Amino acid sequence: MSENLKDKMEKVNEILEVSVPIVKIFEGLIVASVIGTLDTERTQRIIENLLEKVVKEEARIVLFDITGVPTVDSRTAQHLIDTASAIRLLGSEVIITGINPTIAQTLVHIGIALSDIKTARSLALGVEMSLEILNKKIVSKDSE
Repeated sequence: MSENLKDKMEKVNEILEVSVPIVKIFEGLIVASVIGTLDTERTQRIIENLLEKVVKEEARIVLFDITGVPTVDSRTAQHLIDTASAIRLLGSEVIITGINPTIAQTLVHIGIALSDIKTARSLALGVEMSLEILNKKIVSKDSE
């Protein structure tokens, strides 16, 4: 592989590592999907972008999906708590989704309490929780 192509691939990987898609699902609900490692610098950028989107979209609920986060240590867990706290300061609810068994065990083992933060093991369950909170229903075309 040429050096030029290798450099370009590294830059693409860096961009993917720091980018976090923040998508409005419907009125009042946005989803931020994190893929990769959460370090202090990246988390700060995520928080800034997410808070701007919360205000812009007037989101009542934010699903913070960590399905793509491979591991969680005490620092990463603190970043999750800091992000949730900042979102709640704007008056929005946070549901952290995508917590797998390994991450759950790690959080318990290192003593991180997420008791005041809603969680769901999958994004789909987080969307269901959001629908209940927002008192919304999804009607399929087949039922019309």
